[in-house]
Amino acid sequence: MNILGGLKALFVVGAALAAVSCSPGSEDQPPATQEKKHFDVTGWGKLKPGMSKQDALATGELASTGAGKIGTCEDFRYQGAPAPDPKQIAEGDELDQKIAAAQKAADEAKAAIGPEPGPNAGAADYAASAERLAASAEASNKVVQLTVESTKRIADQAEAREAHGGVLFAGDEIRMILPPPGATAAKDVGKGATVEQVKAAYPNAVEKEAGQSFEVPVPDQRGVVLSFHFTDGKLTTFLLFNGEATCG
Repeated sequence: MNILGGLKALFVVGAALAAVSCSPGSEDQPPATQEKKHFDVTGWGKLKPGMSKQDALATGELASTGAGKIGTCEDFRYQGAPAPDPKQIAEGDELDQKIAAAQKAADEAKAAIGPEPGPNAGAADYAASAERLAASAEASNKVVQLTVESTKRIADQAEAREAHGGVLFAGDEIRMILPPPGATAAKDVGKGATVEQVKAAYPNAVEKEAGQSFEVPVPDQRGVVLSFHFTDGKLTTFLLFNGEATCG
């Protein structure tokens, strides 16, 4: 065997191995760092302001089943968030049905009151009119009682929405997008931040209530803002809000 030829071959193989070990993408190369995810005017993850309900659910960011309804609005939590209590959802749906039925009965009772008895009306006419007025008042009171019960449920649902994050849909539109726990806005602004920190991160923020709330307009989305809310000078809530999408 030609020794020089053999050494030359070994040299070529060694050089090739050295080139591979030093090339980009080798195990010694430090991994590329991913840019930190923020909740911003652009949305959260694949969820974007202005999306339809169908498109938002298709992103895979949200659970496949709702977390409760408020009239024509419905909550959806993020994938992996604690699942809502099915019993509470069923009770909420039942309460909405009761309110609708009570309101229908109240409207019918009010329409049945009719005109007041005339000057020539007898005692029976006045008694019948008083009975109709009492029935209308009772039906209206039933609506009030159920509405008070519903108000507490709505408050509890809003508290859960803020705690877990998610999306509130108004029909086919997004009304709110709330960040999941621990998420931050630009410049790592999160719950507990000061007004000054939020204004530094968002110089175009508009003060809506003196020291209590600020809004940042979302580009190309009419009526949609990134809203920041403060208590005692500290950020307590921030969310994307569409004021033109309402719960019926």
